[in-house]
Amino acid sequence: MRILYEKTLDGICLQRCYGLDKILEIPGTVDGMPVTELAGYLFSDTVRRREPPPCEYRGEPELCGSRVEEIILPDTVRKVGAYGFYNCYGLNRLSCSSAVEDWGAGVFTGCTGLKCLDIRIAKGRKSCFKDILSELHQTLSVNYRSGSGTLLAKLIFPEFFEESVENTPARVIMREMHGCGHMYRYCFDGGDFRFDEYDRLFPHVKVQEKPELAVRLALYRLYWPYGLREDAEDEYWDYVRIHAGEGTKGLIERRERDILGFMARSARLGDTEIKKMIDASARSGDAQSSALLLDVKHSRLRAAGRNGWGEADLRGGGKRTFEL
Repeated sequence: MRILYEKTLDGICLQRCYGLDKILEIPGTVDGMPVTELAGYLFSDTVRRREPPPCEYRGEPELCGSRVEEIILPDTVRKVGAYGFYNCYGLNRLSCSSAVEDWGAGVFTGCTGLKCLDIRIAKGRKSCFKDILSELHQTLSVNYRSGSGTLLAKLIFPEFFEESVENTPARVIMREMHGCGHMYRYCFDGGDFRFDEYDRLFPHVKVQEKPELAVRLALYRLYWPYGLREDAEDEYWDYVRIHAGEGTKGLIERRERDILGFMARSARLGDTEIKKMIDASARSGDAQSSALLLDVKHSRLRAAGRNGWGEADLRGGGKRTFEL
């Protein structure tokens, strides 16, 4: 990747990026100086070409618009210029520090494909987490990390949108909010994220969202239980038991086999739920997941003193019977 930049009093301001890779990892330093700023319209392909650089630089095309799929920002960045990601339809993942102090106006305009946010929380610094969430109305998966990069929690923020409805007799325009995602974006105390408030909103998701999304949210909180209270844990497991099939189907589609194993081995699930999981896995055609679940089932049967065919496993010479 080649970059064009200018030096400022504080460090380096990136002006444009060129290359063939669709995953952009912005360097933390250039010429021995920290990269502190991204220029406005940096990754937009609709802005007028800057002078003197043409749309290609030494034979490499501009990295902008639909050509950008993932952007990784270093911890040194403090400012992102206005409309920095304007109409980056192909952008599906953004990684950054919560210490970015200034997100320019309309920075995420047109980023309708952004589905995953990977954020590193810088302790003792004002967090931009709430600011980013307020700009993104689509369903969002968030990797919530410590400042050193350790994954603490994985969170789902449901979609929401506003609709303007005309009340003709009264000659007024009323705004209606659809989806419960806006409530999830208010789980903050100042700039600090509140996990207890996040978990408290689960009843709204159960009513307003599809079971596939709700059970995914529940499983993520159970697998990464950072800040999870006991009463919220019980509520999540109650929902997972009811929707074990939907949960299994989603985990297989997303190739989250570690969570699938965690779910199957949990003492919170009984034989009925394991059967739902096995049936869902069989329908998906994923042989590896089916083998994992069948292994868990047989381990449970051995621990319970059963052999899997409905009869007691009589050890020490007892009579065996088989039911067909």
